[in-house]
Amino acid sequence: MARVDQWTGRLACVLQAAAGMTNEGFAAWLGIAVRTVAYWHSRPETVPGSANQELLDAAVGRLSDSVRSQFLQDIDDVAGKHRGARSGTDFGDVVSDAADAVAHDSLLSSTGVPPDSIEAMQQDMAVLARSVGMAAFDTFSTARRLRDEARALADRTRRPGDLADLFVVIGQGASLMASTAFDLGHWTESAALARAATQYADLAGHVSLKAWTYGLQMTLANWRNEPDAALSYYGRAMRVAPDGEPKLRLRYIAARSYALLDDPASVAAVLDAAQQDREAAEGRPDEMATATGGEFSFGDARAAACAAAAWLDLRNGEQAARYALDALRVYQALPTARRPYSQINGTNIDMAAAHLHMRDLDGAAEALRTVLALPPQRRNVSLTGRLARLERLLNEAPGSGDAEARRLADQIAVWLSETSSRPLV
Repeated sequence: MARVDQWTGRLACVLQAAAGMTNEGFAAWLGIAVRTVAYWHSRPETVPGSANQELLDAAVGRLSDSVRSQFLQDIDDVAGKHRGARSGTDFGDVVSDAADAVAHDSLLSSTGVPPDSIEAMQQDMAVLARSVGMAAFDTFSTARRLRDEARALADRTRRPGDLADLFVVIGQGASLMASTAFDLGHWTESAALARAATQYADLAGHVSLKAWTYGLQMTLANWRNEPDAALSYYGRAMRVAPDGEPKLRLRYIAARSYALLDDPASVAAVLDAAQQDREAAEGRPDEMATATGGEFSFGDARAAACAAAAWLDLRNGEQAARYALDALRVYQALPTARRPYSQINGTNIDMAAAHLHMRDLDGAAEALRTVLALPPQRRNVSLTGRLARLERLLNEAPGSGDAEARRLADQIAVWLSETSSRPLV
């Protein structure tokens, strides 16, 4: 089969036209975000990343013979027209080049950091941290852009106050990149980004961000089934974390670490200690959680979801269901646009697992109803990991030979197979 040597936004749009699809239909067919398709239209010279290169190659293979032939003819025609246009004056390129030249004018860069630049960047970071519906790859790309912009500004100032603020933005950007890299299945890169985020938080002297980044490293270690490493980060984090929400979050993450060590007494103890942090948080709001918020806040829903996951690791279905229900109630009370779909669906999977531990197959199936209906672009590593564990639990549970149990296990297997067959974006 003929293949494109290197996809560009222009060639991707030719494929879309040959397939006769709208932006929304083309995005769903490829399993990517609609805004990615729109970006290809606006920037035809852009070169998609390796994951999207593979998706586009695979998409050509799914075309009918007649449509594929038309597509190959179309790209030849487009290449010829583009070469002709390049020999004259391409107005789009002129505008793009002029915009780049003005934006990067040396006169502007020599004046230092404009007073409102850092504030605008902080606001952009807050908007990104609070975004709950953005695809993981888009979140990663935006966080990277903000991080790079802050890094460029840091090279232009020697004011300690400005540098500290910029280091916070860089650290937050690296943190969001780490979190979304994990969702995209890049665990090694995620860990490296999380370590860098801790270093930038240290440079900024921002103890709340430093505690948050240690908590992220704890979470990653828990997912790698390395609870001892997670508890090592926990010890370091508690030495720097301010009282209130930062310590509250760390204790809930540590509960999962102790559960992985099969230590129910320590799980109960750390959850009890967290109640004192909850009281402290009421009288001492955390600046980062309130000013930036979103991913950098914790809240009752996440606390309850962490506790549910810990009790699940200890195979205590009743306690897990209790905390999962608490989390879902808080999430459902939020306005629809602010409900974090990944956390909600992850909690639903944990609720299903809790029902299986209680031998309630109907309850498990109901909890999974919306999860199994998720489109591919809404799936991530956190959800696939949880569902894989649930599949194993379902196959091992008493009554696993029951027809309804087999049907549910088959649905999960199909979901996991569909998800693993395509890169997560």
